[in-house]
Amino acid sequence: MDADLLMEREEGAENVESAENVMKTKRLHVKDMMRLICGIGVYVFLFFLVGVYSFYAPEGYIQIATNKYLFYRKLCLITAMMMAPFVILYYILPPFKKSWQKVIQNISTTDVFVLLFLVINIISFVGTEFREEALWGTDGWYMGFAMQLFFIGTYFFVSRFYDGRINVLPFFMMVSFLVFLWGLLNRFSVYPVDMKFDSEQFISSMGNINWFCGFWSIFFVTGVVFYIITEKRQARILSGIYSILALGLAAVEGSDSAFLSMGVVFYFLFLISFQKTVYMKRLLELGIFYCAACQVMRIIVILDKERLSMDTTMMWIMLGNLTLIGLIILCVMRVFIEKRELKYKKYINKEMEEERGKRKPGEKEPAKELIWHWRWLKYGVIGLTIGGMILFLVLVIINTRSPGILGYLSKYKIFLFNGSWGSSRGATWRDGFAIYESFSWRERLFGIGQDCFAIYGYSVPELASRLKEEWPNSRLTNAHNECITHLVNVGIFGMICFIGIFWSSFKRLLERAKKEPLCYVLAASLLSYFLHNQFSFAQVLNTPYIYVMLGLGESLMRRDEES
Repeated sequence: MDADLLMEREEGAENVESAENVMKTKRLHVKDMMRLICGIGVYVFLFFLVGVYSFYAPEGYIQIATNKYLFYRKLCLITAMMMAPFVILYYILPPFKKSWQKVIQNISTTDVFVLLFLVINIISFVGTEFREEALWGTDGWYMGFAMQLFFIGTYFFVSRFYDGRINVLPFFMMVSFLVFLWGLLNRFSVYPVDMKFDSEQFISSMGNINWFCGFWSIFFVTGVVFYIITEKRQARILSGIYSILALGLAAVEGSDSAFLSMGVVFYFLFLISFQKTVYMKRLLELGIFYCAACQVMRIIVILDKERLSMDTTMMWIMLGNLTLIGLIILCVMRVFIEKRELKYKKYINKEMEEERGKRKPGEKEPAKELIWHWRWLKYGVIGLTIGGMILFLVLVIINTRSPGILGYLSKYKIFLFNGSWGSSRGATWRDGFAIYESFSWRERLFGIGQDCFAIYGYSVPELASRLKEEWPNSRLTNAHNECITHLVNVGIFGMICFIGIFWSSFKRLLERAKKEPLCYVLAASLLSYFLHNQFSFAQVLNTPYIYVMLGLGESLMRRDEES
């Protein structure tokens, strides 16, 4: 009797345990379903943000910034309302404790900087006396507190729920290819789409050329870097076509900051090209593409001088003999490396075969990549770059203190830092620091509110008279340097966190790129945007996209860690 009772108890315990396991499995299935729904939400959000928002211009160039801002705001609000319940359910469903332990354990350095940036934005918004202006931002720019929340939300949404099952970068390239092609046609006075209020200062579906350049700085790198790292022939062909268009457009786009972005990215690619000989060969090919595209456009201009719609000094330099000489040199270098590599492969294969049985334990094998023997060139270029930058700064300081002291060099404006330096960047930067110097200690730490640069500057009589004198026909709304603009809007803490977001993500992506070369694409995009915006500004057509790229990079690194 006791044995029968014991068996019944054991069977009952097993049934209870089985029921608990079933319930646990069901909860896990529901949790997986929540994650799947959030993942689908990411893809839908990215489709509208990239595929629709990029082309959205219902009134042509009339109020294009306002119309795009309203579209982006509505997209973010709808996404937040629809996805928030599923995100919350995903994190509160059992096993609740393990979910939050995993969240805390997986917080990255970039996450920390983004969260600190959020906290500082909140403090700045609460403490500002221009709260109405700070909420959505200045008219025409709309980079206020709410927009910063959208950017930060985009980063976390993409980084946590983009699962990588569909590679979205080819889709980004397809959309940006059409945007770039449209812009290039506009530059040569071909208008495939009738846009109201069009002029040579407006381009493609982006509006002002500086806004277009901000978009270009983020996306031109995708094809360029893909061309170098991909091992698939078809992908390389498509990336090559994309690169020819994107790089050729840079020469005639009309904004000098495009050359800064392109130069920085090519320098970055030059450094990583010493990993593999094939990388260096493809980098030379990209240089050939750029020079050849410039010469093709040069021929078009010769045939029809009125065809090119805008005139800048850098444009005519690129469409001149400089890129023709560059084309010849790069072709010679490409042929030289190809021949040297063929000889080296024969030599190295023969040497390895002969030495295979003779090599002593611990003795190093000969270098398998030809380019490794030329690493001295990499460090030489780095040294020359640092030395050149130091020399340039010294010359600028000397010539600024004593104008004309450099003799022949003094006639070049780049060696004299004044208000007109760098297309008036000297004046905008100087005014940004002047506003910051007028702050109280609290404002120096946390700023005067996002996008309150102008409303504060024009509210202080001394600053207002200075700004009106320097900018009589316009209103200065930012420093045309994103770091200085953040210094004013969210203080020294906010600026440090902003820099920390990009530096931490870029550094971590470079470390992971040794295993996953796709990280180079995202790292180059961050580098291009950040350097570009030290001479430009954040706006509704580039900042949303760079937070997407930050999120994609974080997602890639998180998935790599989990695997």
